[in-house]
Amino acid sequence: MNTFLRFRTSFLQEPSQNSALFRYGFLGIILLLFGFHASHAGPHYLRGFIVPTMLLLNHLAYQFRWPLPMTFVLRLTAWIWIAVGVGLLIWGS
Repeated sequence: MNTFLRFRTSFLQEPSQNSALFRYGFLGIILLLFGFHASHAGPHYLRGFIVPTMLLLNHLAYQFRWPLPMTFVLRLTAWIWIAVGVGLLIWGS
């Protein structure tokens, strides 16, 4: 039970107070990555969106403050997408 409580508190921990320049600047860089992949479509068009989506979900989940249920959903989605994205990058066609 104690391990579960430690996991819960660390998983739902408040984000560190980085500067607004970092939070919004890195968000802008991630959006530029999306734009780059959208404008340079190749034969594996959707594969170019796997890593920027990972970055976006993790950045939103861990750098911005959200209500507690939204924080949980964003962080869970980010971790699930990491697993799915790595699988797609390794075993995807």
